[in-house]
Amino acid sequence: MITAEQISDNFKTFQTLVKETFKGDPRLPNIESIVETWEERFTLAPASSKDWYNNAFPGGYLDHVLRVHKIANQQYKLYQYHNCPINYTENELNFVALFCQLGKLGDVDNEYFQKNDSDWHVKNMGMVYKFNPDIAAMKIYDRTFYLLQKANIPVTQNEYLAIRNQEGLFDESNKFYFYSGQKETRFRNHLPLLIHHSIQIAQEIEFEIWNSKSNPSPQPSFKPANATKADKNIRKSKAINTEVHPQFSEKTKSIIDSFFNSDEE
Repeated sequence: MITAEQISDNFKTFQTLVKETFKGDPRLPNIESIVETWEERFTLAPASSKDWYNNAFPGGYLDHVLRVHKIANQQYKLYQYHNCPINYTENELNFVALFCQLGKLGDVDNEYFQKNDSDWHVKNMGMVYKFNPDIAAMKIYDRTFYLLQKANIPVTQNEYLAIRNQEGLFDESNKFYFYSGQKETRFRNHLPLLIHHSIQIAQEIEFEIWNSKSNPSPQPSFKPANATKADKNIRKSKAINTEVHPQFSEKTKSIIDSFFNSDEE
């Protein structure tokens, strides 16, 4: 969960990113229009349906998107650092990072995620949200393309392939793109892989944040692993023998022996 203040700040950050990133891009007015029209959805939508998935809470979608965007730009710098040829634009990178999962917001008239009214599913499956039955069944990337074309926001070929393959091999239909038998059918750049990896890293981070809060680690014990009654014989066998180790002083021996031989009653 995130606070109401964080939810509000995330939307403002997203708006600023859109305005600064796509300055000069002819698509900017239509991009800003869809963000403004769907402000409530962008602001409050979750990123997934189950609590142990990623960001299944109000505001989770935009929190996830901003994390994907940050990781994508960090990975972009990593490719640059290793002198990898880059034949796509930063504009394309940022567009895909910010809008590749737009389909999670729903269709033109309906939200995709609805608060689950089944206590059983919430308690037993962690399904805090359910999918809206009034929405046509579509892959997230298909609904993303549908919404973009409805908003008159065209995509480049690089953007299309990156959005289409964002799930990597978790989507079996992507085998055509990933299992290439010859170099001519390979991706012409690494943008699809960069975006896929960014999403997976973000999801793993979000799961671990949730898991750490739901299952806090026990307080670390300062008792040594062998400091139990069951290990009494082992501990005594490790006691210092001055005949075998004459180099130990009596003071050192007493300290070490007290550690290995002190049994809790």
